[in-house]
Amino acid sequence: MKNYLNYFYVFLVLLITGCTSDSTDDTMPDVVDSADEITLSTFEIEFEDVTQTSATILWSEVTASNESTVDYSIFLNEELVAENLTELEFTVDELEINTIYTVKISASAENAVESINSSEFQTLGTPPSSFPITYKDNGCGIAFISWDSPTVEDGSDYSYRIYLNGEHVETYGSYSTERTGFNLLVAEGEDHVIKVIAASFSGAETEEEITFTQVACPIPSDFEITASNITGTSATLNWTASTMSDDSTVYYLVTANGVGYPAANTFIYRTDYEFTNLERNTTYEVIITARAPENGKTKESTITFTTTNDYPVHPDISVTEATLITPDSQYFPGQLNVTFSEELANFEIEKWVAVDYEIANYSTYTSSVSSSVLSEENYNSLEEDKTGYFLIEVDGVLYQLNYDVVLETN
Repeated sequence: MKNYLNYFYVFLVLLITGCTSDSTDDTMPDVVDSADEITLSTFEIEFEDVTQTSATILWSEVTASNESTVDYSIFLNEELVAENLTELEFTVDELEINTIYTVKISASAENAVESINSSEFQTLGTPPSSFPITYKDNGCGIAFISWDSPTVEDGSDYSYRIYLNGEHVETYGSYSTERTGFNLLVAEGEDHVIKVIAASFSGAETEEEITFTQVACPIPSDFEITASNITGTSATLNWTASTMSDDSTVYYLVTANGVGYPAANTFIYRTDYEFTNLERNTTYEVIITARAPENGKTKESTITFTTTNDYPVHPDISVTEATLITPDSQYFPGQLNVTFSEELANFEIEKWVAVDYEIANYSTYTSSVSSSVLSEENYNSLEEDKTGYFLIEVDGVLYQLNYDVVLETN
């Protein structure tokens, strides 16, 4: 009987279980999902107004994914110094001088994992002692400044930053802080401000400043150049004297087309110069530079001249007669006949020019020459201008013989 009841109970349990698993009753309750996780954004930390004993800590705003309120706690070297803050800055004070502090900020919101960041700052040490600057005019446009080396109470190394009229010109480190004298290039005749900052490596700084006027150095005065006696190979230059306000003597550098006279980088003290051995029919730009001997200041003046096409005149040989025979003449019509003071055997004709054209075809005689019949154009030109010249060679030297033409009808 007992076994019978056990079998009955097992059957009843299986029957109930089977009915339950097959049920499709829509009244069964739904499964409830867990709530979404709340997150906080990251943030950055900055420091401002750091002094020897205080600093202001700033950080960017932290937002919660569900827009809930976020508050902040601040730890200084792991010690809680403020909590439940809603502002984004906090000032810590009563700090130790020249000390590194670690700041940790924890941002929190209800049901959210904290957002944490940390950073470091160092309080300032003692600043360098004062070091008044002195100034000396060290020449044209050069200001010399100097000072005594400062001291730093806490023993920190330091560096210098130098500013001229607000512009940074140099920085140098503690390895050379004993160097406290500098030449600076400054504009002449103007006021200037030089500022030097001694910056301790602990962050503290001391600033010194000096204002001065850089006196303008005297410079040579303006002067004028004239050119005269210009020939084919020579010219004479004269110029007014350039002077100095301090009455010092001025000397001059002369160049022509970039070539120095009498030699490169050679100065003269006189106010004239005779050029020789120039090229004929050539334009020369002459620059004369007046220089002050004491400070090297200069003043330039320029002149341009062109050498002629002329050659030296022979002391003995000349043209005694130059006759242009008119076209209506019976003998040698349209020809130019020239007679010399010497026989042609004593010299050689290199070129025969009438007005501005060269006569290449001509006949020679003992002491005269006769051209071929001139073209109408050349004849008319010579009839109007009535000038010409010969280039002759005597003992290897070229000479120029000028002549004037006379018209003749026979």
